[in-house]
Amino acid sequence: MLPADETQHHHRYGRDTLEFGRVAALSDGLFAIAMTLLVFTLDPAAVSLDRVAGVLVDQPGPLIAFVLTFAVVANFWWIHHRFLATLGVIEPGLMLLNLMLLGAVALIPFPTSLLGRDPTVRGAVVPYLALLSVVAILHLLLLVRAQAAAAWRRPMPEGLFPWLVAGWGSSTLVTLLALAAAFVLPVAGLVMLVLTWPAEALVAWRAPEGYRDWG
Repeated sequence: MLPADETQHHHRYGRDTLEFGRVAALSDGLFAIAMTLLVFTLDPAAVSLDRVAGVLVDQPGPLIAFVLTFAVVANFWWIHHRFLATLGVIEPGLMLLNLMLLGAVALIPFPTSLLGRDPTVRGAVVPYLALLSVVAILHLLLLVRAQAAAAWRRPMPEGLFPWLVAGWGSSTLVTLLALAAAFVLPVAGLVMLVLTWPAEALVAWRAPEGYRDWG
């Protein structure tokens, strides 16, 4: 039988271990695949070749959905990348939440294709924003789990964690509000989604020194 302290850390893998590297590689790979698959939401057969601006005229909905979603997923990847950079260890709870997050990210191209068909109807916008809300919530849960598991690479400055929760939570809250608005006015929900970036920036502006090294 392993000693109590050794048992407690038996499934905690440091940054220099193969296990940590595999989690990071899987995460980056899946984000890259999801972002690449977004291009298949565009249909070249529907574009008229008789005019230079055919793609803009014949497929405005899919093009808008592609650009918006690529920016959103790229932002999610950046948040996840910065998060992994702050970790010193990976443990089962973080692995499970990370797999759930990756599963949600892998689904994003599907509601994006629905959004491209008509970005003004509830049946396209609500599933899209609902999935983005799930991804945002899972990112927030990863942050909370890392704090609970003391998984950070270096000690976090005192009083900084609430600011990190506020920063990540602000974008999550905006996404949830956008989802609620989409039930009434779908286009308004999509427009509100853009406010996630100013919300995060506002918290970063008010946060104490060192926030940007973690957030």
